Amino acid sequence: MKRYSYLLPFALLLGCASTDQPAADAPVSTRALDVNRAFDVPALIGLNADEIARPLVSQSIRPDHDKTPRDLPSGSTEANYTYWRDTTALMVSYDPATLRVNSFFIKTKHGLTSDYTSLLKVANVSQYDKRLTIEPVASVNSPQLYTGVKLVPRQ
Repeated sequence: MKRYSYLLPFALLLGCASTDQPAADAPVSTRALDVNRAFDVPALIGLNADEIARPLVSQSIRPDHDKTPRDLPSGSTEANYTYWRDTTALMVSYDPATLRVNSFFIKTKHGLTSDYTSLLKVANVSQYDKRLTIEPVASVNSPQLYTGVKLVPRQ
């Protein structure tokens, strides 16, 4: 026993050593940002511009109606309704003659975002929803950032 007594302090050190990863190597768990739904765009599919106004205005949403028709290069005419909830806007483009909805556009007052899927969550839209064509709109000055998402109902 005397022969190995000099190893006793090393054995104690090894026995007390932690087998866990050091704090610097431990994976960091970050909670995903909670994105509150501001609009339920899938529930609005199939409604005309006037029908959309009824459920939205009753949900503490500020409407901003721009009924001034604009002629498009395609020869058709469009007008817009914009609905604001806190800092998020849902712009509804429609044909003023028929009130048929052409598209939805979701954006925030914050301007640009690097991840357009957060805008889809705010609109309660899945990126796999087959009822909508999803068109992320990139910023002209910073193409890696998005100004909003255009959602076009499929016919």
